[in-house]
Amino acid sequence: MEKIRSFISIGIPKMPPIQDSLKELKDIRGVGVSKEIHLTLRFLGDVDASKLKKLSAHMRSLENYHNFDVSMKGIGAFPNNNSPRVVWIGSAPGEPFSSILSDLDKMLDSIGIDYDRKPFKAHITIGRVRDPSKRLTEFINENKELEVGSFVCSEIFLMKSVLTAQGAEHSVIDSFHLHKEKS
Repeated sequence: MEKIRSFISIGIPKMPPIQDSLKELKDIRGVGVSKEIHLTLRFLGDVDASKLKKLSAHMRSLENYHNFDVSMKGIGAFPNNNSPRVVWIGSAPGEPFSSILSDLDKMLDSIGIDYDRKPFKAHITIGRVRDPSKRLTEFINENKELEVGSFVCSEIFLMKSVLTAQGAEHSVIDSFHLHKEKS
């Protein structure tokens, strides 16, 4: 059975504060800058193609949800700002975000797809650190309150991820359009 490395995400539009941060981060030695920016809702890992097909059918129900706002603020790092391995922009999705996550978890459980069950911390990965430096720590601390802005999430994606020597390459398996808010 074919296995596909996959995840569920929200796409992030190109916004000047993000692009500026990526440009500055690119100039810091020891950091690999993310080529494709997204907010991961659930990382699934290697999943049977047949289960992904079932998941895609179940995810159609997400199209009953309305668009929602996602605000972004501050740059930080995992595991922490002084020993960075992953550099991220903080995110605070509005409602119905928590309901969508709950529905996704129920879908994944019903199909038998295992997923990362760590407590969810909304963030957008912008870089991976090979060799932490003093300059990187300074960059993170200087930008921990950076006002990035907000956008309207109107679509959720089921994604495929292929690991290459140049990093992960992502492609869309399926997309799910949310309803526009009633005016």
